[in-house]
Amino acid sequence: MQQSRIDLRRELEAAGLARVPPQRLLLVTDFDGTLSEVVSSPSAAEINAASENALRRLAGVLGRVAILSSRSPSDLEARLHIDGIELIGDSGLQDMTSDERRRLEMFNVEAARVLAEVPGVWLEIKPGGTAIHHRHAALPAEDIVAAIGRAVRETELHVRTGRRVIEVSPRERPKGDALAALVKRVDCAGVICLGDDENDRPMFEYVSGLSMPHLTVGVASGEAPPDLFDGCELVVSGPDEVGELLAELADLTQGRG
Repeated sequence: MQQSRIDLRRELEAAGLARVPPQRLLLVTDFDGTLSEVVSSPSAAEINAASENALRRLAGVLGRVAILSSRSPSDLEARLHIDGIELIGDSGLQDMTSDERRRLEMFNVEAARVLAEVPGVWLEIKPGGTAIHHRHAALPAEDIVAAIGRAVRETELHVRTGRRVIEVSPRERPKGDALAALVKRVDCAGVICLGDDENDRPMFEYVSGLSMPHLTVGVASGEAPPDLFDGCELVVSGPDEVGELLAELADLTQGRG
């Protein structure tokens, strides 16, 4: 494997994570754009082979390894066959209230009507939110957001634009809230968090505010907002480099386990 340009040992030491026993360390990572390349059809996405191998090793060493994604839990289960990792789908929104579900269903009906005749736009309706995909649309994202504006206001939902996708959710910071709940539940002493898109910003912000040792890793692309990784301690170039980084993390932690 090609040697990574990043000295992970030095980064862990600088973050204070080198002093954290592996069994007290929590690793949380997004899926699309982080473990997998972003592709035209979400159904065609596959985990990077190096990341898959590294996660399988890390699952046997770290206190907890979790995938936190806007994909549904069943979708994650179909793509990730690694024993010992926790799969958190729907951005952690499995505890939606009946009112949140009602408002999301109302939005879906209206958004489907408004966008039905827009070429290249399609709705992916998931249990915890709706993704409006527009990678093949000529209409810019801001015009699509404007088109669904009335439905968003009437249902009091939250909109977050990402990499050629617009995420609509009943809560403003679902991934950040889900990660906060996970940190409390696993009683860890250090956190490493990886993500690539706007919906990962709440994760970065939450982890950056922790008093315990932590490392936030942004996964760069030409589609990411310019300021998304401003608060990250480390930025890598894409899923291939994520695979290298996770493999190095497995090497370092297995030596201490």
